[in-house]
Amino acid sequence: MELEFSSNRLDKASTSFSEANRLFGVAIGRKYIQRLGLLRATEKFSQLYGFQALKLHHLKGNREGQFAISLTGNYRLIIEKIQEDKVLILDLEDYHGD
Repeated sequence: MELEFSSNRLDKASTSFSEANRLFGVAIGRKYIQRLGLLRATEKFSQLYGFQALKLHHLKGNREGQFAISLTGNYRLIIEKIQEDKVLILDLEDYHGD
């Protein structure tokens, strides 16, 4: 699947373990790189539902049209499906943060 990024920060961290770890911390940075690798290796968005560990779910309210993928603990990767073979990486968030 093709990935696009909403910010240069997310794009730069997508190809460098050291940058991802610097920005997000070791555990979250490692999972970020791992999840993006899985997205890149998947041909179609619909196939993501087959990976239970992702805990892929559709968001509601002002986030309608967006999806969340579990990283670690409270951290989620927020994505948007552009096409069946392309997603936009929007953000990495702590659901329970301030």
